[in-house]
Amino acid sequence: MKKLAIVTGANKGLGLSVAQRLVHDNYKVILACRDKTKGQQAEKFLGENATFIELDLSDSISIDNFSNEISQSYSGVNVLYNNAGLIYQDFNLTEEGFESMIAVNYFGTYRLTLKLLDNLLENEGRIVQVSSLSMYLARKIQLENLHRKENFSSSTRYNLTNLYRSMFAYELEKRTSNKVSVAIAHPGITKSRQSRPYKVTNIRKSAFTYISTNINTGTEPILKAINSKHTSAKKTYAPSVFGIYGKPATKKLNKLVYKDDLREKLWSYTAEELGLDL
Repeated sequence: MKKLAIVTGANKGLGLSVAQRLVHDNYKVILACRDKTKGQQAEKFLGENATFIELDLSDSISIDNFSNEISQSYSGVNVLYNNAGLIYQDFNLTEEGFESMIAVNYFGTYRLTLKLLDNLLENEGRIVQVSSLSMYLARKIQLENLHRKENFSSSTRYNLTNLYRSMFAYELEKRTSNKVSVAIAHPGITKSRQSRPYKVTNIRKSAFTYISTNINTGTEPILKAINSKHTSAKKTYAPSVFGIYGKPATKKLNKLVYKDDLREKLWSYTAEELGLDL
């Protein structure tokens, strides 16, 4: 019987690359994507062991519908790879009134993971949380006025969401008393456009283009987090050299992640804001 993996944001980039490798490793892979057309395109590209199911992480109803479909259609989940996220978006509010990067990158991850937790526990599954080098640029947590435009910066907010995702994974491991395996991984800086189910001819260059690595370098830390027999959310899997180049290794997280009081404060805030807790 094939193992079941869920990959969010699996229609392109790192998500598609990881999904492709998991299909190759004989997993049944659920492609959890917001865009129906692109999700179906990825499903066709990956073949019969990939199934697209619509998921919009900014929408609580979509998350509920997705998790209900998984519960009804599958006996258990072996791997949940939380990959989807927004990067450097202009200020925007979701229908619930949440700033969009917080809503998708962090709140959406929190909601989806807790909704699927019973399925993961059933199969002694593993949660792999993607993070980013930008996590290290966050200097403090911010819980006040997160959904107001005043003092909003897209880069600072992106850094913050990756810090929060790492803190969430660490705290989840602690609160579940290791009953579910949790890992964190970040890909470094990769040429994510190398992994798409269609040809890309016009690629916009940026400063990151000149230091980024191929998609395989970014994929390997994720696969290491998925496949390692023993892992922990106390460190992150990442490329070994400066977190950008080389084979995957484990590295320390932003020092704020290790502060129990900050993690507990973030968890309490999130549970109250979303009305969802363990």
